[in-house]
Amino acid sequence: MLVLSSKVKYGIAALMELVSNYERGLLQTKIIADRRAIPPNYLEQLLNQLTKAGLVKALRGSKGGYQLAVPPEEITFLQVWELLEGGLEIAKNNEGRNDTLQDLYREAERAIKGVFSISLAQLFARQLEYEEQAQESLMFHI
Repeated sequence: MLVLSSKVKYGIAALMELVSNYERGLLQTKIIADRRAIPPNYLEQLLNQLTKAGLVKALRGSKGGYQLAVPPEEITFLQVWELLEGGLEIAKNNEGRNDTLQDLYREAERAIKGVFSISLAQLFARQLEYEEQAQESLMFHI
């Protein structure tokens, strides 16, 4: 079973909050933590890691906060996953081993990586679309 770690889930959630605020200024940790239900101390660790990787910019102080350092079109879910967890590897390189199972594992790995190569901008657009459809389904027509 493929399970994403809380590190990846929270990291993506924090980045999605920054995407929603892209080019509008800084977001404080407390706001991100509250909106995305992320433990504040854990969020700080994740944001530090994302800052060191150059995906996020941090400004310290009372008026400080975080913002994306890179346009959301240039950040992929897979990139964040690999940064926070070290990557996805189903098909380990077994020297000289080339059989149908290895082929299947490589195919699965390529497919999963393909799905998760979605940019944060595309993911955010999907989220907006989803929310719009959910809102429309709640409307009553008289």
